[in-house]
Amino acid sequence: QEGNLYKYTNVVKGFQMRYFMVSAYTGKLNYYMSEDLKYQKPRGSIELLNSIISPSEEDSTTFTINTPDNEIFKLRAQDAKERQHWVNILRLVAHSKEENNIKIYVNEKPEEKESLKSKKSLVKKTSQELIKEIFYLINLSHKEFENSIDNLSQTEECRYDEDLLILKATTSSCVKNLINSCQIMSRNLQEEKDFVEDTEIGDSLTYSQRFDHGFRNLLDSSYGSSSNAAYAERTSPKKSLINPDDEITDEENEIVKNLINDQVKENLFKFFSNLAENLDLTRTQIPVQLLNKKSLLESYANLMSQVDLLIKIADEKKSEDRFVAVILWVLASLLLIKSEFVHSKPFNPVLGEVFNCSWKANGDHNSKHVVNFTAEKVSHHPLVCAIYMECKEKNVKVNANIMTKAVYSGTSITVPLMGEMIVKLESINEEYSITFPKVYARSIVTNPWVELGDSCSISCAQTGLKANIQFEVKSFYGDTLNQVFAELRNKNEEVFCKMKGEWDAKLEFIFGNEASRTVKSFDLRDFKPLNKRVRPIDLQEEYESRNLWKDVAEALQSDDYEQAHSSRSIIEKQQRLTDKLRKEKNLGYLSKNFFKTKFDKSSSSLCSKSSSESDHHELVHRWWHKNWSG
Repeated sequence: QEGNLYKYTNVVKGFQMRYFMVSAYTGKLNYYMSEDLKYQKPRGSIELLNSIISPSEEDSTTFTINTPDNEIFKLRAQDAKERQHWVNILRLVAHSKEENNIKIYVNEKPEEKESLKSKKSLVKKTSQELIKEIFYLINLSHKEFENSIDNLSQTEECRYDEDLLILKATTSSCVKNLINSCQIMSRNLQEEKDFVEDTEIGDSLTYSQRFDHGFRNLLDSSYGSSSNAAYAERTSPKKSLINPDDEITDEENEIVKNLINDQVKENLFKFFSNLAENLDLTRTQIPVQLLNKKSLLESYANLMSQVDLLIKIADEKKSEDRFVAVILWVLASLLLIKSEFVHSKPFNPVLGEVFNCSWKANGDHNSKHVVNFTAEKVSHHPLVCAIYMECKEKNVKVNANIMTKAVYSGTSITVPLMGEMIVKLESINEEYSITFPKVYARSIVTNPWVELGDSCSISCAQTGLKANIQFEVKSFYGDTLNQVFAELRNKNEEVFCKMKGEWDAKLEFIFGNEASRTVKSFDLRDFKPLNKRVRPIDLQEEYESRNLWKDVAEALQSDDYEQAHSSRSIIEKQQRLTDKLRKEKNLGYLSKNFFKTKFDKSSSSLCSKSSSESDHHELVHRWWHKNWSG
């Protein structure tokens, strides 16, 4: 089967004609720019094996292909008859290839001359395809089940029915845990295969011994020691299921300063007037009128949007210049706190919630330098979010754990950002360990403003460079704001540079002594954050932030606070029921993107920050992204 179809592309945000050819042998749908080019290399290929081909309900010509890797392709035929013809052909290829392989295996009567290796290869190939088919059926049945629940009557009793919510949460958790467990088994068996092939004892192991060893590895990584789990996950980089071509650049950067109106001031006054001193607001339900229209995970992404400064670190030739570049990136990111958190509180993410996005260097759509971002809430109490960023082209990686509290006192809110961030430059084998200052929201009822206090530390073990950056809060009688100071020291504890200025404006780096002094000046306001690229909501998974909170955000956008409260309550109640079920079954949380290790205080720069050492005592684990190594 071959012919012209319209393919939806994010570049033009519309349909463009392409020439498609079905390859029944490879089980792929190849497409070309035109029919004249069909004998050349395809422009692209779509995996049909185990894919779901679905006609659209919106019109009579569009249909979608959902691949096993969760890639979604939207195609359009000339008319309804042609669409049905394509759908029938594609479905036939998607399933007949699987059935043919099974029949070959069942009817095979191998001759004695056939090697044992060939027979094992056939069994292995067929077993893998059978597992894929089973997972396809499980996913299909689960989606139909969830759709049936969602289509039930949306009455108050039905929305909050405890048995129904528990049933939905339990089935979802079972399916996800089953898939995660099998993925871990697959990775461990592959590692065992590689080990056996690379050693001299490989030929002496029987197939059952190899499988038994691999299965014990699975048990160790799921329920055993953290060291085994860490090693298994560390050596198995996570393959992204996100198609970058699906991402669309936000029309404008969402870090904008919203004006606070009289109604919001009144709501703020009512809420805070009834609160006790030193209350942790992360454990308190905030009125929906005071909420931002995005999750805390997305707010973290906005703070990390100074990606040009991040990838520029790897371009510096001298270790001292790289260290200064790290400081500039950290302070430019902290500057964005002023507009991101001052007027409203983001949604408190649920356990397992994920936010994915990316940026292209210089905001250039054609740039080859792409920075990918993933954030996940990995702990509920305490509230811990794990963050990972990566620019493969520059060999730059960032792994961060942030534990937050928000303590109310008088007319201020104190937010200690506890945790640590590590910037890794793989090309030159350097790691920079970074801690965070405290954030203070002042005059929250009248005219809110933000300042930073305490200190943050930056150090590099490989070069011995380090700095303790001091943030001065406004004194009762003083009128100076946002002052910041630091001494940059080398491995011999000698000061090679002094920094001073304002963390939200101009900074000076002073090198040398009075006799030979060099000053480098920077204005942090000149560094503009880039607009992030995010997949549309209809392509996001259930637990991705924008998809999870879309009903709440839409209600807030239209000032329908009653609907916003109702939608938020459903999410929170399902979260509580899931937590309750997990505790009853004594099940730990299995992260989608990160693995957990014990927190080693002796090797962390957290403990060098004496003024805030007590803030970090609850951070008992570190969460590392599955692509992190070393």
